[in-house]
Formats: sequence, structure tokens, C-alpha cells
Amino acid sequence: MGKIFNMKYIVYLTTCLANNKIYVGVHKTDIDDFDGYLGCGVNIRRPSTYKKSKTPFQFAINKYGVKQFVRITLKSFDLEEDAYAFESEIVNEDFIKRPDTYNLILGGRYNTE
Repeated sequence: MGKIFNMKYIVYLTTCLANNKIYVGVHKTDIDDFDGYLGCGVNIRRPSTYKKSKTPFQFAINKYGVKQFVRITLKSFDLEEDAYAFESEIVNEDFIKRPDTYNLILGGRYNTE
């Protein structure tokens, strides 16, 4: 029998070990396997997703290297809208103004990924 996929929408936290800055986002994935996605369009298995950096997060990936970033799942959801609602509770105006985050826009929007 083939592998059974456990696809969920996760709200994740990615931390840069070199400077302790964080990024919070939403991603659809098999929660049992790390798929290489770190956030902001970056997948460690596809260097083209970060080599031509457009965001501070992508610039940091290039500066420090993918091995300096660790993603953890904060919470998983069956429904996309529930994941974005949870993200919006975390990634609010105060959060994006903090000097230790890479997030540039408010969470909870469907156009972020």
C-alpha cells in the first residue's frame, strides 16, 4: 500500500539561528514530513526560490544559508481559513513592527503565499 498523506494547513514559525529573527506564515503540507519550505516562498530544496532575493527573509537565507533556519509547526488545521485566522492573531501590526521579525504584512491574508 502507498503512503497515506496527512495534508493540513499549518501555521509555522521559522527562526534564523544566526540572529534569532523569526517569520510566521501559513503553508499546506504533509504534517508528518518536512517538505523543505521555510516561508516567504523559500524552499531549501529549490535554490531558485531564494537566490534572486526580493524580501528581507530571502536576503537572510542567502546571507546565512538554509542550515541556519529552523521551522516548527505552531498549530495545524484542516481548513485554510482557520489557519489564516490563527496567523492573523499572531502577525498583527505590533508583530510586524518588531525588529526581530521578517514579516512585512499583516497575517491572515490569502495573497501571501
